[in-house]
Amino acid sequence: MMNMRNWSKLLLLAFPLFIAACSKSDDPPGANDTLTTILTQGTWTVHSYKNNGTDETSNYAGYVFTFNTNGSLMAEKTGNNTSGTWSEATDYYGKTTLALTWVGGGIPVELLKFQVDWMLKSKSSTLVELTNTGGSGTSELHLHKQ
Repeated sequence: MMNMRNWSKLLLLAFPLFIAACSKSDDPPGANDTLTTILTQGTWTVHSYKNNGTDETSNYAGYVFTFNTNGSLMAEKTGNNTSGTWSEATDYYGKTTLALTWVGGGIPVELLKFQVDWMLKSKSSTLVELTNTGGSGTSELHLHKQ
C-alpha cells in the first residue's frame, strides 16, 4: 500500500509528463504562421486551380511563383518572367485575404485569372488554399511549396 510520501513522489514525477503531453499541438506545421511568413519561405507551384468547377490546373504546369517580403511577386515559366505585387490583408469580417496584381505588358492570360482578391481557406507550411467568389462564379486556387 502506498503512503502519502510515495503518492507525493509519484505526482511530482507524473506532473511534468502530463504538462508536456498537453502542450503538443495537433495543428499542421505553419498553421499558426501568417500567410506572409509562409509564402515568403520558398517557391510555390499551382497544385490545383478550379474555375467555376472546371479543373484548369494543367494551364499552370511549369509555373513557379516567388513571393518576396517586399511585396513583389514573380511568376516564372521556362525562362519567361512575369512581375507583379501581392499583399496580405484582413477584411471587415476578420478573414485573411491575398491580393495579386500583375504589372507590365504581355501578361499571360492564365495569370490574369489570378488577379483577384483571394480569401484564405486554409494554410500549412507546404499548402495554401484560397477561394474567390465573385460575379463570374467561384474559383479555388491551391498553392504547393516546392
